[in-house]
Amino acid sequence: MTQINLLLVEDDEEDFELFEDTLLEIPTYKFNITWAPTYKRALELIDSGSYDLFVVDYLLGAYSGLELCEQIKKDGNYLPVILLTGKGDTEIDRKASDLGVNDFLVKSTMTSTDLERSIRYSLKQSEILSALRISESKYKSVLRQSEDILFISEKSGKIMSVSNSLYNITGFRGADLSEMGIFNLIADADVRNSFLRKIAVKQNIVKQKVEIKCKNGELKTTFFTCNYQEGFTEPDFVHGVIIDKTDEIKAQKTALVYEKLESTARFMRTLAHEVRNPLSNISLAIEGMEAEEEEVSPYLSIIKRNSSRIDSIITKVLNSAQIEEKKFVSWDIVELIAKVIETIQDKAKLKGIELVVDLSAEPIMINLNEEQLSLAISNLLVNAVEAIDNNENGLIKILLDGNALVISDNGPGISKDDQSLIFEPYFTKKTNGIGLGLASSLSIFKAHKIDLDLISDLGEGATFVLKLPV
Repeated sequence: MTQINLLLVEDDEEDFELFEDTLLEIPTYKFNITWAPTYKRALELIDSGSYDLFVVDYLLGAYSGLELCEQIKKDGNYLPVILLTGKGDTEIDRKASDLGVNDFLVKSTMTSTDLERSIRYSLKQSEILSALRISESKYKSVLRQSEDILFISEKSGKIMSVSNSLYNITGFRGADLSEMGIFNLIADADVRNSFLRKIAVKQNIVKQKVEIKCKNGELKTTFFTCNYQEGFTEPDFVHGVIIDKTDEIKAQKTALVYEKLESTARFMRTLAHEVRNPLSNISLAIEGMEAEEEEVSPYLSIIKRNSSRIDSIITKVLNSAQIEEKKFVSWDIVELIAKVIETIQDKAKLKGIELVVDLSAEPIMINLNEEQLSLAISNLLVNAVEAIDNNENGLIKILLDGNALVISDNGPGISKDDQSLIFEPYFTKKTNGIGLGLASSLSIFKAHKIDLDLISDLGEGATFVLKLPV
């Protein structure tokens, strides 16, 4: 038999005794009854005691039972409350319901059966509401702590609820998307409209690879999942998750490029060794012939120049294939960047390109190889200068912001297809290029534990972001 601690608030002792007798007729519960004859005494007992059920009379002298019910419910708890009145009153019933009162009984017509049903109903309703409250608390905790974007929206995409990770990933807050909708994060309009069409016919979307556009314009690669949910008492809605895969995919691509670089480096070291040996013999032979055969010297000069060019290419290949970590020393990266900028200033000036430079006034010390890192950053700046062609308003911005070096230009931009290739060894679109500049730069950045991001689109220039290990 279930025991119930019951607080009865009733200012009439005779009514209290009648109510107590009615409780004794209920066989399914064992009641431990506490009587509060006044409003003030009831408040004292509510604050000090622990009760499973409250039964409150509507008339309590200068106060009403509704005022007491409001006090019981003020902390948002779901403790069961039954209100008693002398006669039925629709308005009182409505007000009681608004306050969260579980049931409403008329004393003059109340039987033990009515009271048992009311108690059973009130206890069950309280149990359900408490469970829902716990579930809601857990759900909100998941929302707060989730690294992925969890959301609930209307069919149109209008946000109803969204996790805090929305801001961490996109820079948007829930309020920013309350009107524009979650689907407006999708960068491609065709994909966005396709999503809305599927939702309109109650079709789910499972782990679709989608690019979303962040508040700062950055594109991120995500897996987008949406589930259509039919509402029982409320309108239908959509719940889903957006998983940011940008870093993972970028890491996979970078690992693949590094693997190719290392494989290429091994091959080129072997090839360079094999080529340089006979090249040395050719150079020695030319020197001997120059001393003896003056009439063939023009041809020997051509051979010598091209031999030197081959030797220079071999040197570049070998330099791109090896970084000696033992040469790393603590160095001011601000000073290094400033020196590199000086080396490309004349070239930029000749092409009418404006350089906007904003570097830190304070030294920023990191472990680096000055020669190699200067070369890598110079490659980026030279590429930016060469990319701006026939542009009267050519502009290159070089900004050192915290631990990020940002190099941006207003050149023609880089297509999505080329973005996946420009760091590949021997990929080039330059007439006289050999395609090792950016490949070697990437290898140098890796050795320095510098992450490199590229943000670009055709017609919108290019931005390289170097995240320094400060």
